[in-house]
Amino acid sequence: MITPYLRRGILRGVLVAGAILLAVMVTFMAAGVASAGSAGSATAGIRATKPPWPPEYAHLQQRLKALNLPPVGNESYHIHALLHVYVNGKPVTVPANIGLPRAKGIFSPIHTHDTSGVIHMEAAHPYPFTLGDFFIVWGVRFSSTQLGAYTNSAHERVWVYVNGKPIRYPKSYVMKAHDNIVVAYGKWGSFPRRPSAAALRGY
Repeated sequence: MITPYLRRGILRGVLVAGAILLAVMVTFMAAGVASAGSAGSATAGIRATKPPWPPEYAHLQQRLKALNLPPVGNESYHIHALLHVYVNGKPVTVPANIGLPRAKGIFSPIHTHDTSGVIHMEAAHPYPFTLGDFFIVWGVRFSSTQLGAYTNSAHERVWVYVNGKPIRYPKSYVMKAHDNIVVAYGKWGSFPRRPSAAALRGY
């Protein structure tokens, strides 16, 4: 027979166990949120908007920290690639000073100096800079299914070509010296797959 005293003891034990379980769950949830925030810092300030896309500087330092790119200062490795961007057949300017907000004293090892589309990649040693890295530094959402505000549909989609050849996994594509890169959104045939690479002359 369960006495009132024993019943109160059982109830107290159940409540204590429940409180402990709840505290453990809250701890794990908080850890998960912190972890997600850390992992997601590379997306801070990334824009899913229509062009034009000026360089995004407000969250650049946070994104660079998440990317863990090599430091600048001794750039014995210095290569260049050329990027052309099109949306629905119209060229989109790749702006100057992507990754270089000089007033903030921030210098990304992957950047632009002008609006030619030439991407500069600099490091002390050869480093696998990816096309995805560049768009993160720029602050524009980019993947095989999305460019800024534009997402793949039945008739329009993201297309990426390097030296006239299609790239299946564009975000992870490691850029090489003198690559001629096309990132486009729209219908097939609305953009050139291998436009002029004259801007690379001299590099």
